[in-house]
Amino acid sequence: MWRPKDPARSWSRKQRPLLERFWEKVAVREPNDCWFWLGAKGRHGYGNIGAGNGMTLRAHRVSYELAYGAIPAGFVVCHQCDEPLCVNPAHLRAASQFSNLREMADKGRAARGERSAGARLNCEAVQVIRSSEAKQVDLARHFGVCPMTVSLAKRKLTWRCL
Repeated sequence: MWRPKDPARSWSRKQRPLLERFWEKVAVREPNDCWFWLGAKGRHGYGNIGAGNGMTLRAHRVSYELAYGAIPAGFVVCHQCDEPLCVNPAHLRAASQFSNLREMADKGRAARGERSAGARLNCEAVQVIRSSEAKQVDLARHFGVCPMTVSLAKRKLTWRCL
């Protein structure tokens, strides 16, 4: 019979402190090197750790808060090393989402063209659209997109990388 206070049951044991659980999942190396997260990883490649209350936290955010205190309101934690699994506080900084996205674009890491999750066309299709004299409605039907997608590609308001 199951008893709620049974010490053999994992769910009845007391949760260890976050600080203790965090550092046992970090490969600490030289001060200027990346310190890689060895624990669970989310679908976007960032380290995850349980908060102890059913919530999941991003490991790099926990590292930042342990080193520098609370993350300022409206800010995100950015990796200066561009390594999502790095939790070295020296490689982390708080910044606005706008500056984080700008830095990502400046470093050439922004998903553009076919790499973009929302892309409905490919480079070849855009080149056909730009060189075609056909009606945009017909091109949209041919490529399975809406006419506005064709219009934006033709006027180089999207797919500027080509």
